[in-house]
Amino acid sequence: MAAAELSLCARAERVTQQGVRDALWERRELVKAWTIRGTLHFHPADELPLWYAATQAVSPPDPQELEAWVDPKGQLHPALGPDDVDEIRGAVLDALDGRSLLREELAAEVVRRVGPKAQGRLLSGFAFFGGAELCQGPPQGSKITLARSDQWVERWEDVDEQEALREVCRRYLRTYGPATAKEFREWFASRQFKPDDARALFDSIGSELEAVDVEGHAAFVLAGDTDFPHPAANVRLLPEYDVYVMGFRERDQLVPEEARNQVAAHGRGKYEGPAGIRFLMIDGVAAGLWERKKRGKRIELRVTPSRELTRAQRAELDIETERIGAFLALEPMLTVE
Repeated sequence: MAAAELSLCARAERVTQQGVRDALWERRELVKAWTIRGTLHFHPADELPLWYAATQAVSPPDPQELEAWVDPKGQLHPALGPDDVDEIRGAVLDALDGRSLLREELAAEVVRRVGPKAQGRLLSGFAFFGGAELCQGPPQGSKITLARSDQWVERWEDVDEQEALREVCRRYLRTYGPATAKEFREWFASRQFKPDDARALFDSIGSELEAVDVEGHAAFVLAGDTDFPHPAANVRLLPEYDVYVMGFRERDQLVPEEARNQVAAHGRGKYEGPAGIRFLMIDGVAAGLWERKKRGKRIELRVTPSRELTRAQRAELDIETERIGAFLALEPMLTVE
């Protein structure tokens, strides 16, 4: 949650953490749901049907039956046949009709309707039953609640899956292009979306694309989208899993050697690579790492540059620190190592 909020902070002026949460849980202008790569993302609420449809276009059909499964804790969950799966999925949606429930509350409601056969799977995760039909509702303390997407979003309008996928591809190219079908597939899709599928998708909008050469490599942009503004000087502290890092595929340019060495030595970087790292970005390129820690009413930021900062860059870093403090409504304290 904090990482997604700080991603918004890095891009929007005069936004606050409380404002983001009000937009999520009070005004429902934003929604938190499992979409790209099956992971949690913020989306404008009225766009959630688009993202769900595009996700479904590259995902396998909902399972008609479930094989016996041993979860990460070693518990064995019995196999479930097609009738059981349909009954449980229907019970999940029925239990959430008009309300949000904690995971434990939802499991109890489903058990009351269909018996204990699904309890273990429900408590271990909801991708089994209605995952594409659910979003998050208002949290209760540190626990999430689940809601029906078609009811949480005020005006739900179904979108054709293939057209939704084409629109998401256009948006990717507009944001991250020049890019290739392979890069789009890596950013968006599951393993079920094969390289041939990605190439067919690019072919389906071929009349809207323009081929360009990027240092000897062929790539695509939306037709006419070839006027790239000169990069503006800036300093940003990006949180882990930031969309810029997740979408940017020229990693050697994004994360130069000195920053890659920092990533390799970082505990999170050893397992997750650049995606899981909090980067100091200077003019769009990784120039160090940073950490954050909340202590009472203070947020402590510790920045480790991979190279010496200029006086102007240090001044920009001070401004970025103040910006994060204002966003979180906490007193910021910066340490540069």
